[in-house]
Amino acid sequence: MVFFLGWGMDPTPFETMERAWDTIFVWDYTELTGLPALPEGPVDLLAWSMGVWAATQVAPRERLASATAVNGTPWPIDATRGIPPAVFEATLANLSEAGIAKFRRRMCGGAAATADFLAHAPKRSAEDLAAELAALGRAIGERPERPFAWDRAIACEGDRIFPPAAQQAAFPEALVRPGAHWAPEVFAALLAGRAP
Repeated sequence: MVFFLGWGMDPTPFETMERAWDTIFVWDYTELTGLPALPEGPVDLLAWSMGVWAATQVAPRERLASATAVNGTPWPIDATRGIPPAVFEATLANLSEAGIAKFRRRMCGGAAATADFLAHAPKRSAEDLAAELAALGRAIGERPERPFAWDRAIACEGDRIFPPAAQQAAFPEALVRPGAHWAPEVFAALLAGRAP
């Protein structure tokens, strides 16, 4: 499996999750240059949040057995199919340690979920996250749209980062599940080869 993570992530939050397959984690979209070499045989794609857009840009669809998007869209900065542009700009403008903490609370959907996430938080600095988000903003504005066929999309009804209505506008057939933008139950099921 190739798993395109969201902005600001690294594999740390996923380390304790059971995995049915060898997993290549793709993260840090400061420079979107492509993928590591893929193994022979079938490869499944899982993408979350900004990773959905990143995968549409660089993943070789013809090599993939399946492609699943979770809580993200191919139009990540978009008034109707993604994060409203003003919200994205405000997040970028207020990116400090306090701003990141606020984002993570919204991402997790509550105090208990935030505490669980922070127990396995990515090992990245505020400066690193700011550089990545600025690079994403530029790349999303500059790169042309690339056709990409997703097999399924999952939208969590409590997502406060990518509005559920925007996800359903991008993916009308999206499966709606309980949870927030950070959806550990969904990720754990998909990584273990179970239905979410």
